Amino acid sequence: MLTLADPKIRRIPLVENGERLISIDGLNARIIVDSSKENAEALGYELCFYIRETVGYKLVEAVLQIPDNYAFLVKESLRPQNLQALWFSDYLRSILEANLELPEGDAVALAARFVAPPSVAGHPTGGAVDLTLCDLRGYELDLGCAYDQDEKTSNGACLSHFDQLSPEASKHRRILFEALGSVGFVNYPFEWWHWSYGDRYWAAVTEHPHALYGAVADF
Repeated sequence: MLTLADPKIRRIPLVENGERLISIDGLNARIIVDSSKENAEALGYELCFYIRETVGYKLVEAVLQIPDNYAFLVKESLRPQNLQALWFSDYLRSILEANLELPEGDAVALAARFVAPPSVAGHPTGGAVDLTLCDLRGYELDLGCAYDQDEKTSNGACLSHFDQLSPEASKHRRILFEALGSVGFVNYPFEWWHWSYGDRYWAAVTEHPHALYGAVADF
């Protein structure tokens, strides 16, 4: 599985296309943003549900592929670059403190499985979105583990192709993956909820010659 620590990702050129940001809220009645206090507190900052214009259009295309009684619940999208850097450094530090004999390079690779290094992160570009399936009232469906649980906490269920899911969770992941994959999103295989288009990881996976979106300076 290709991780965000792979040098191949960092070497992807960036040709910023200058595409504008648009709000996710209001794109489609079956694309719901989780603006709850609980979600904001869990992530630790005031969420900004904006994405690049093409990413928004692709989300609408994707939601039209899922059954009519399901919806997308967006948990996070655009994230400040300075927050991305803080999260990565904090997570890396926790790994190093818990594994004193681990070489730093190995610790970086381990950290990048769950928190992207800021130089290659998709969220600060407006090209990445974290989402799950819900019913039409906004209640989350079973996809095997809670959103944002890491590999240890979820006992591996956060991995996209975890093979010990219940039949219900397997069904829901299949619906989510088929819809998003059909319109050009790529998934980060360590987080079933993380999908991107136009960032460096997307370019590496799809063998596009360059990324389309760099980190958004101000929003």
